[in-house]
Amino acid sequence: MNHDERQIRALRAEWKAAVQSRDLDRTMATYYPGEEYLGFDVMPPFCFEGWESFRQNWITFFEMFDEDPVFEFKDMKIHCSGDVAFTTGFTRFIGSVAGNKIDLWTRETIGLRKLDGQWLMIHDHVSVPIDLDTGVGVTNYRP
Repeated sequence: MNHDERQIRALRAEWKAAVQSRDLDRTMATYYPGEEYLGFDVMPPFCFEGWESFRQNWITFFEMFDEDPVFEFKDMKIHCSGDVAFTTGFTRFIGSVAGNKIDLWTRETIGLRKLDGQWLMIHDHVSVPIDLDTGVGVTNYRP
């Protein structure tokens, strides 16, 4: 594993720790600042353009949970070249919203860009598979 891959793994670990503690400022420090940020998420409005827009999404996300959410990564692969990289893999989140338990695996592709020597997430694409017979998202998928 090279230096960039270690930095990206450390960034993802920091993101996980920040999100699991619902620390908004710490979470947002893992994202590329400004209007260049673009996120495709599983919750409405599904597309977030700009760092501030995505910050509002995290506020909503954190407020939904009855307790701190738990995250798990599986099969993360890192691809780097120069100051651009992306990761692919599966992310599980577990928690409770309004008393309803959630245990969901998502597919995730993260785009990263190096800013002043530091890797930050500039694109986030989270999705669930779709059952083409029903047109419904498959939320019980397990990698």
